[in-house]
Amino acid sequence: MCMICGDEASGCHYGVLTCGSCKVSFKRAVEGHHSYLCAGRNDCIVDKIRRKNCPACRLRKCYQAGMMLGGRKLKRFGALKALGMAPSLMFQSHLAMSSDNQALNSMSCIPGIREVQFSQQIINILENIGPEVVYSGFDNSQPEVAHLLLNSLSRLCEKQLLWIVKWSKSLPGFRNLHITDQMTLIQYSWMNLMVFSLGWRSFQNVNSEYLYFAPDLVLSQEQMRRSPIYDLCLAIQFIPQEFANLQVTREEFLCMKAIILLNTVPLEGLKSQGAFEEMRQSYIRELTKAIHGREKGLVASSQRFYHLTKLMDAMHEIVKKVNLFCLTTFIQADAMKVEFPEMMSEVIASQLPKVLAGMVRPLLFHTK
Repeated sequence: MCMICGDEASGCHYGVLTCGSCKVSFKRAVEGHHSYLCAGRNDCIVDKIRRKNCPACRLRKCYQAGMMLGGRKLKRFGALKALGMAPSLMFQSHLAMSSDNQALNSMSCIPGIREVQFSQQIINILENIGPEVVYSGFDNSQPEVAHLLLNSLSRLCEKQLLWIVKWSKSLPGFRNLHITDQMTLIQYSWMNLMVFSLGWRSFQNVNSEYLYFAPDLVLSQEQMRRSPIYDLCLAIQFIPQEFANLQVTREEFLCMKAIILLNTVPLEGLKSQGAFEEMRQSYIRELTKAIHGREKGLVASSQRFYHLTKLMDAMHEIVKKVNLFCLTTFIQADAMKVEFPEMMSEVIASQLPKVLAGMVRPLLFHTK
């Protein structure tokens, strides 16, 4: 059965089981540089009968399924090499993970929290490698036109992605992973890290009526409502609201941010799976220590760990909405007059379809 429209499949085309019609449609759309624009809400039904009704939604579904036309593939490491992510240069850091071999076997290990001491050394490192302030270049004197805001957000994401790469390279333990795993983890978690950090900046700098994308790009509730990202803003606002409700400390945030880098993996696992699991459990353990620095008593500490891990689990669904909007905008970029820098284009084209197609596994703390 065709993964796009449900018709009888004729074979595996461009990496996905599809019918001949969807194969041809995808090839023409990509090779012809067509600028499709959905007349609806980018959620049109694509089936055997209605597959020709909306080329934009059909193309989006092709990308979501993981189709990729070989001749149009962006160079695998092109833009990333420029960031020092080439195999020979990537993630060289002088920082090393503390030799603590204790493992956090399950969430029920919280009882042992009374015996541990807060690791200020790790927190100091996480504090020192934090990203610098990044500006969007948004001109508030411009008229409120959708593509101007989206272009500013696109440029801001590019700058933040660069900082995520640099931050990851300095994160204790990360350089112990296989180079391919390092790239994979960054490419699967960059949006999660951006959205999580956006929530933190908003919590720190403004009240619940605003989102603090950058010092020069702060959107009020009314500006969000008039923007093309209003629905996304409503979803993202849950994060700073939870930060406020829980009064999350900076130490807790820094540990959670490191864990979020390690919260999405390929279905087939990683090359250095053992080292990855050890690193992830180490940062979970650091979070429990940070919690203990705030909450005295087993019950209070356990409850706080529960709420913070529930927030990290919720990030997956929030970011899924952001990823879908990002991919849809990328597909319709020409028609929407939105420009994507080279590095953003490379990561979006190569990774977001895999994420949205369910080819990755979110590591959840709680069962739904």
